[in-house]
Amino acid sequence: MRELPQTSELPQALEFPQTFEQEALWIADQFMADPSPFLETWAQHITGPLDVPALERALAALVERHAVLRTRFTLGDDGPVQSVDPAGTVPLERLPWPGGDLHDTLRRAGQRPLDLSVSPARLTLYDRAPGEYVLLLQIHHVAVDDASLVLLDQELSALYTEQAGGAPAKLPPPGLTLGEHAVRARAAGIAPADLAFWAEFLDGAPALTHLPPRPRPLAARRGSACDTVRATVPADLGDALRTAARALRTTPHVLMSTCMAVTAAAVNGEDVVIGSPVSRRGAPDLDEVFGCLTDLLPVRYRVPADATFSTVCAAAKRASLSVLRHRNVPYARLGGGVTRTRGVLSGAHLGRICLVLDQSPSRLELPGLRCERVHVGGASAKFDWLQYVVADGRGWDVRADYALDFFTADEAALVLRQWLTALAAAADDPDVPVRALFDRLAAIA
Repeated sequence: MRELPQTSELPQALEFPQTFEQEALWIADQFMADPSPFLETWAQHITGPLDVPALERALAALVERHAVLRTRFTLGDDGPVQSVDPAGTVPLERLPWPGGDLHDTLRRAGQRPLDLSVSPARLTLYDRAPGEYVLLLQIHHVAVDDASLVLLDQELSALYTEQAGGAPAKLPPPGLTLGEHAVRARAAGIAPADLAFWAEFLDGAPALTHLPPRPRPLAARRGSACDTVRATVPADLGDALRTAARALRTTPHVLMSTCMAVTAAAVNGEDVVIGSPVSRRGAPDLDEVFGCLTDLLPVRYRVPADATFSTVCAAAKRASLSVLRHRNVPYARLGGGVTRTRGVLSGAHLGRICLVLDQSPSRLELPGLRCERVHVGGASAKFDWLQYVVADGRGWDVRADYALDFFTADEAALVLRQWLTALAAAADDPDVPVRALFDRLAAIA
């Protein structure tokens, strides 16, 4: 029998500081009860003759390629650290389908706690029926962002094809590890000009004292309980808003976010802050990195009632471009520190309403199988209102995770109706007066 190497001869984990994004999420997580608001899910409804051993080999290859999937997050002598194990796996647990609605069952599964000192991810394959499966990746935001899920679709498709006897994967080598990126980013530091921009940009920004659909008393604090409301932007409206965005020389994201700002301003006044996602990728060696390189930063909108929508949208475009130019300041630095009552994501000025747009969603493509992404509601309230808009052909699928302390199910549905009303009005006539939009939204409420 071969002797096992002594402990001192075993490969040791590599230890790095956490990135700015990871540190903010990890610290905030220490003050939050389960389920963590930072638990993310990627789920696929798969029909056909799935080769489970090939899937397991493909997943093992994916973990080997991407260090963050075998990284542990803990507190070291000098602060939060990430320890990258030289080898490891994310075990695939195989379970019978527990029954119930697809979205509700997966949401409950996505609420199970993850111990970041052990692994940031958990994989589950459910046998839903003969030839029907549901694959669920539960992963902490400290280890993933939307760009990573695109990589996951692309690489798992190629690796499974290879392991099932198809064409070789031929994937490019992974880029930098997040540990190496953390060392580089911390050495570079935060530019004083970026800090000065944010001090001026947010100076005097008022807190949102009301939330749509109407002015009403709100609880003093937000608990973790949340639910999800869904809607659809139909194809004809999708075409119209893209046409309007081109006419306004802006993007669908700016147009949609401006409509969200109008919805918030209708109950708050003309000065509102809406959270918007920004990526800190861009360097070529970060393109193929699996991990969290995204933040949500506040964009300040001015929505005077006597302006036109096109004027407000043009100002929103300028503000969004300024935020992008100064995006290398961590959200935690803007949020004023991490405490139980005013954490990274709970500041009254910055973390109430956010909108995320995915214009080019990727797909998992496994040979001989039909794969359909299942968008699962949030594990708990990350923001008061967090709205996702995902392109689906010419239209868009819309879902919003909302805090139960601040919205009933009927109120949440009304908020989406108001936003869709503003969207349709702006697409029909970009020069519509803001006051007219406010009147239409009030009529719905």
